[in-house]
Amino acid sequence: MSEILGSAGTTSPINPIRKKQLDDNWKTVAAKAVTDESFKKCLAAEPIKILEEHGLKVAAEIKVNFDETNREYKFNTPKDASDETKAEAQWWTWRLKIIKEFAQELNRQVGTVAGFDEGCSNKYA
Repeated sequence: MSEILGSAGTTSPINPIRKKQLDDNWKTVAAKAVTDESFKKCLAAEPIKILEEHGLKVAAEIKVNFDETNREYKFNTPKDASDETKAEAQWWTWRLKIIKEFAQELNRQVGTVAGFDEGCSNKYA
């Protein structure tokens, strides 16, 4: 069984166990980001690090690069990557776009305020 029914009623080529793990961990992170402004700030500042601290690790086949020009992460797969690997790269791309939205929301709410930056630490692990 290489496909699992997604919330939109479509199937995903991601292994069902892996997909559930990714989705469950993501739900925890997203809920915390919505309810905890300090956590949201750290998530926006260091998304890959914070996601890893919450059990979300990018598959080894997917290469993560940070695009300095657009200030966003890119997930690259080999040309001969499986459909599962490509689907997981899309899963990550979508989540990082949401995190980028969290950052923009924060900027609209507080702007750059002296003394607001309390820094990010491992307190969210």
